[in-house]
Amino acid sequence: MQERELTEQIGSDAFHYQEKYIYFFIYDKHRVIANVDAFSKAYSKSLNTHEKQIETVIIQPISF
Repeated sequence: MQERELTEQIGSDAFHYQEKYIYFFIYDKHRVIANVDAFSKAYSKSLNTHEKQIETVIIQPISF
């Protein structure tokens, strides 16, 4: 999966889920997400119009 496809899926899920609190836990085994901090910040927000709070946590393996 590419970062763009992942972005589309998260946006779609955030819109369609009717829950007030949504948590996305993403295990990025192949390090598809280039900038983890920016990606997480972009998809962790409070949507006042829908009264939703979205939190995104991204985990990537550590490379030595």
